[in-house]
Amino acid sequence: MKLFKNIFDFYIQSSLHVSFAIFALVRITEISLELTVHKYLEWTIFFGTIVAYNFLKYFEAFQNGNFDFNKNRFIIGLTFLSIIAVIFYFLQLNSVTQIYFIKIGLWVALYPFLRKFGFWKLFLVSFCVTAITVYAPIIQQDFFSTKEKIVLFQRFLIVIALMIPFEILDSETDDKTLKTLPQRFGIFKTKMFGIVLLLPFVLLEFFKEKFEILTVIIAVITAIFIVFTSFKRDKYYTSFWVESVPILWWLVLVYT
Repeated sequence: MKLFKNIFDFYIQSSLHVSFAIFALVRITEISLELTVHKYLEWTIFFGTIVAYNFLKYFEAFQNGNFDFNKNRFIIGLTFLSIIAVIFYFLQLNSVTQIYFIKIGLWVALYPFLRKFGFWKLFLVSFCVTAITVYAPIIQQDFFSTKEKIVLFQRFLIVIALMIPFEILDSETDDKTLKTLPQRFGIFKTKMFGIVLLLPFVLLEFFKEKFEILTVIIAVITAIFIVFTSFKRDKYYTSFWVESVPILWWLVLVYT
């Protein structure tokens, strides 16, 4: 049992789970928009997410000299292998996509320094995730229709909504000077903000040629997670269950 817990904790702490979630969002875009599957792009994003999230997650500890290299040796090893994989798959992409990823990578690299603007952190992360999981697959094609624009905006909204539980739980330990959404407006108003964002997420579906009921289901699931977010929840509530929503979304799309 302890071995299973250690493996599970490594899966979470090494950013493998969030990488699968981001990968799932890319696949959702490809399936929903009927785009050509681009394996090199998908794997660049998957391994790039491991590298980026581990950089963001452990940057402050490393900067302050609190990073335990021995304790995190497996995470370091996975990150190093992911860097090699990213380089390999990145080199298989066309120059337009490579330049695009470099631009997004610069935004990610600036995140630790921009994090002090806590109120805007939510929107910056959602912008980057949307840019990677929607716009990146779209620029592989030579068109940008109304449907793509709708999906782009929907993704921005749902990512912000999914981040609300993280914002709330982190507000207990975040520096008060960050002035994050919960710190500024309180828990209840922050929850309401997340739920309100789900309304246009669903309503935009009516502007597509085919209404997907799955959009409503994902909105309801996300709303439930937001409503039941509290400081009593353990670390797996957000780091596993909330981050599993995109994976569930993808699996339902594939098998229905």
